[in-house]
Order: sequence, then C-alpha cells, then structure tokens
Amino acid sequence: MIAVLGGGVVGSAVAWGLAQRGGRDVIVFDLLPSGSGSTARAMGGFRTQHGSELNVRLSLASRPWFAARAERIRFQPHGYLYLAESLEVAAELARRAELQAALGLPIEHPDPRSLVPFLQTGDLHGANYCALDGLYIPPLVQRAFVEEATTAGASFRYGAEATRAELDSAEAVVVCAGIWSRRVGEELGVRLGVTPLERVVWRIGPFAWLDDLRLPMTLEAGTGYHFRERDGFLTVMGPGEQRVWDHYREWLERRAPEVAVERPESSWNGYYEMTADHHALVGATERPGVWAACGFSGHGVMQSPAVGDSLAAMILGETPPLDLAPLSPLRTEPLHDPTQL
Repeated sequence: MIAVLGGGVVGSAVAWGLAQRGGRDVIVFDLLPSGSGSTARAMGGFRTQHGSELNVRLSLASRPWFAARAERIRFQPHGYLYLAESLEVAAELARRAELQAALGLPIEHPDPRSLVPFLQTGDLHGANYCALDGLYIPPLVQRAFVEEATTAGASFRYGAEATRAELDSAEAVVVCAGIWSRRVGEELGVRLGVTPLERVVWRIGPFAWLDDLRLPMTLEAGTGYHFRERDGFLTVMGPGEQRVWDHYREWLERRAPEVAVERPESSWNGYYEMTADHHALVGATERPGVWAACGFSGHGVMQSPAVGDSLAAMILGETPPLDLAPLSPLRTEPLHDPTQL
C-alpha cells in the first residue's frame, strides 16, 4: 500500500499521479470531509509569471492539465496583470519579464485600462501581462483529481485516519496534510517546517457590468493587493491585517474607485501552509519510505499537476518529468523567488 496522508488538492494530485502511473493500492486518508480544507477557500489563480526558473517550469508543466479540463474546472485564460505603482517596482517587473521571456513566456506590457477599464492608472509606471495565466474554481480542480484518481484505481477515505498498523506496513507514506503537516510529520519521526498563515478573501459586488469583461487577475506588484472576477463579484486579497476591511477599501478607492464599496458582501478565511523560504517541501524525508508534498505557501493548486506527477514517478522509482530536487524537504539552502513573497 501507498498511504497518502491528506486529501486536499495536493494529496489528491499525488494519488492521481501514482494511480495514472500504475501504482497499486493507493489510499488517501483525511480526517476532514472532502472539499472542506484550504483548497475550497483558495482564490483560484494560475500563473506562469514567477521569478525563478523552477517555478516557471512547474507552471508550464501544469498548464496543459488545466487547459485540457477547462470547462470542467472553469479555467479561464484571462491572464495575470501586474501593475507597477512606483519606479522601483517597474524595475523589478522589468527584471522578471527578462527572465520570464527567456524561459518562453509571452510577456506583454499593455495599457492596463485596455484590460481593466475601471482602473486608475495615472500613477502607474508600467505593467506586465501574460495570457498563459488564468483563473479557475479550486474545489473543481480537487474534484477532478479525485474522480480521475478513483477511476485509475486509487481510493479515498475521507473522515478516516490511517492506523499505525497501516502506516507501518505501507510501502510508502506521503505527507500532504497542508497546515497540519508539521504535526503529522512529527508523528512519523520527520521534520517538516510548515506553519499556518491566515488569509482572508473579501467578496464585493455583484457588478452586472463585469459580465462584459474578461478580467485578468490584477495585482499591484509592490503592495500585494489583488482582485479577480468570480460569478459577477470581485474577490479581493492583500497584505496587512486580514480581518479588517478598511485598508482594502482604501486601496480600492485609490486604484479602482468604481468598486470601492463601503462594506463587502461577504468574506471567508483560509490558511497558507508556509515554509521559511515560501517554497514547498517535496520529496524524500530523513526517514526512508516517508515522502512529503506540503508547504506550498499559497501555490499548491497551481503547481499540483506537475508536482503530483513528478513526485509519483519518484516514489515509484521512475525518472520524473521535472527535477524536483531543489524542493527537497532536506534542503539546507533557501530558495528565492521575489514573486513568492
């Protein structure tokens, strides 16, 4: 048996990868009901515009999975639009664009109002845009992995915990427990430096006129405030005090006053599973037979197809499509990507 501990999107993707590659007796254990973890609370963005070769390649390898299931997961290739609100940020976006273009991304520098007509752009110093990027509905991504993995022979035991006897007899155990990965790792005798970070998504609207637009995920690159369209509403995230709406409204009053409502329609909170360098822990741990895929720091859904398939190959003793060695849970040197912060 191969035991996958955690049935969120990453655990489901690992089970999918294992089953697709012929892994036998793949069982996913999760104490929570299906779709009740952080995946269901994610904002739902897919981007290739990362700041390191590794992360760009992970996204490029994952994108065909999203594109092939576009209708099923409501994948919309509307792009990501990064706004430079200062000369310093403009220089950083230029550095990113040079790297990204060298890796094959079709980076453009449009007038932001051509994509988001209600933006205030008088103080901006440029923008980066990539049409490979897009939006999706996170729970539908998880559901697709579960359904395909089940069809290929994996089984999912939601509301159930693996017994000690099952873990001791397993050929491999994979920790995909999200914000609980540190504790699960400790129970298995491995160290996984994962800590939870609360993030709140604010929902404003509805705005009927959004239906006529193909809005990209829109981010102010220096501050980190961003929004996307979803079902006629805008969902907004950003830095600072997560449960206080006022500073989000103040940002919208400056950047997009047409949608700067006094109070949001609703909000929900979830958690990023953070690591010290904001990169995932993927690969073999210090205990033989125990593997990890956790600590994605907000990027688990978008990287899940490539990670699930490549880690599955590693567990089965095959050559992975992507070299995930830099993400080793045993790494001693931190990874760096300015877009992860």
